[in-house]
Amino acid sequence: MSETPEKPASDTPPAPRNSPLAPPAPRRLDPAAIMIGVGGVVLLLAVWWLLTTPRSTTEAAVDPARVAQLEQRLGTLEGVRGELGTVTGRLGALSAVEGRVQALESRPAPAIPDLRPLEGQIAALNERIAANDRRLQALDARPAFDPATVASRSALDALGTRLDRMGERIEQTTARVQQQEAELNRRLQEQQQAVTQRLQDAQQSVSQRLQEAQRSGEQREQSAQQAATQRLQALEEQTQRRLQGLESSLTQRMAALEEAQQKMAALEARTARLAALDRVRSALVAGQPLGEGLARVEQPPQALARFAQSAPPTEASLRLSFEDAAKAARAASDPAAQPDGSRAGVVDSALSRMGGLVTVRRGEQVVWGDAAEQQIERARRALEAGDLEMSLQQIEKLPPPARDAMRSWVDQARALVAARAALRQLAAG
Repeated sequence: MSETPEKPASDTPPAPRNSPLAPPAPRRLDPAAIMIGVGGVVLLLAVWWLLTTPRSTTEAAVDPARVAQLEQRLGTLEGVRGELGTVTGRLGALSAVEGRVQALESRPAPAIPDLRPLEGQIAALNERIAANDRRLQALDARPAFDPATVASRSALDALGTRLDRMGERIEQTTARVQQQEAELNRRLQEQQQAVTQRLQDAQQSVSQRLQEAQRSGEQREQSAQQAATQRLQALEEQTQRRLQGLESSLTQRMAALEEAQQKMAALEARTARLAALDRVRSALVAGQPLGEGLARVEQPPQALARFAQSAPPTEASLRLSFEDAAKAARAASDPAAQPDGSRAGVVDSALSRMGGLVTVRRGEQVVWGDAAEQQIERARRALEAGDLEMSLQQIEKLPPPARDAMRSWVDQARALVAARAALRQLAAG
C-alpha cells in the first residue's frame, strides 16, 4: 500500500503577526516527507515500467532460485519501506520539536527570503505525487505480481537490477533524510541559541534603558529639587530684602517721627520759654517782681533772679530820678563849696559861675570850665534817647566826687542794663 501524500502547501502567504522586529517566517515543508514522496514515485515508476514493458514471446525456463532471490529482494524492499515508516514515526516525534520551532518562529525574527516560489514548486510536486499515488492504487487493484508469469530471464535480471538501484536510491534517500534531520536539529539549535542570545541582548537593552531612565529620572528629580531650592532661596532673599527695606523705611519713619516729636517738644519748650521770657520782659518793663515769669525758666541768671521778689528799676523811674542825681553830682563837683558845706567867697563863686558858662579843654582834659556839667548833659540826652548804656558811659567820665554822688542811680541803671542783657541772652538761647 502506498502512503497518503501530504496536502500541498497553499500559495497564500501567512498573515503577518504583530511583531516590532520582522514578520514571522512562513511554515516550511518537511524535507523528509518530500524524500518519502520521491521514493514512492520512483517505486511507482518501476512498477509502471514493468507493467508496460512488452513481454517476450519465447518461453524460457524460470529459475526458482532466481525467483527466490527476487522475493528476498522484495522482502528487503518491504523492510526498507518499514524503515521509511519508522522514519515517518521519528518525523512525527519531531512534531514537538516543530512546535518549539513554531514557538521560536512566533517570536520576532530577522527577515528571511521569500519562499513562495519554492512552495509553489513543492505544491506542484505534491500534486504529481498524489497523481502517482492514485495510479499506484489502481495498480494495486490489479492481480498480485506472479513471478511465474515473467516472460524471460532477462526481464527478471533487469527487474532485479532496477530493484537494486531502487534499494540504493532508497538508502541514499534515507541517508539524506538523516542528514537533513541532523541539519534540521543543528539549525534548530542555532535558531534557539540565536533566539536566546537575542533575548539576552533584549533583556540587557531593556535593563540598560531602565537604568538610563532611572538615572534620567533621578537627574530630573535632582534638577527639580535644586530648582525648587534655588527658587525658595531667591524667594527668601527677596522676602528678607523686602523686610529689611520695610524695617529700614519704618526705622527712618520712626526716627523722623521721633525727631519731629523732639522738634515739637523743643518748639513747645521754646514757646513756653519765650512766653515766660515775654512775661519777664513785661514785668521788667512794668517794674513788677519777676518771680511768676522766672518760675518757668530753668536756672535764671542772677541779674534777673535778684528781682524775683522785689520790683526792678524801670527806664521811666531812672529818667525821673536822674535830675536829683544830676544835682547831687553838680553840687559835688562845685569848687565853691567847702568840705564842711559852707560857701566860698564872692570871687570864687563868680569864677565858678563863669566856669559853668565857658569850658576850655585840652584833649579830654578840661583846662577851664565845669567838666561835670557837660558829661551830665550828654548822659541826659542819651537817657532821653533810650540809650541807657551810653548814659552810663558818660557818667563814668565824671569826676570821682560827682560819680560817687550818682552811685545809687548808676547802680539801679546798671541793674536794669544787666537784667535786659540777661533777658536777651535767654531769648537768644
